[in-house]
Amino acid sequence: MKEEILQKLIEKTANKLGVDPSTLSGSTNIKTDIDLKSLELVGIISELEEEYDCYIKYTDLMHANTIEESADIIAKQVE
Repeated sequence: MKEEILQKLIEKTANKLGVDPSTLSGSTNIKTDIDLKSLELVGIISELEEEYDCYIKYTDLMHANTIEESADIIAKQVE
């Protein structure tokens, strides 16, 4: 499940930023490498909540540094 969420997170992040998904990976730092804005993150969370029919706590994701850390947090909340 985590790997699926990681791939979806990479795809959705790339889409929000208008970049090629192949330029992102699990080790991409959300804060320094891509400067993902909170509004963009909220949009991604909303899409994942709808797709997985769950609630994802935004405040938990504020502490994640990488896309993979975000995927770990989301996977725990989806299960």
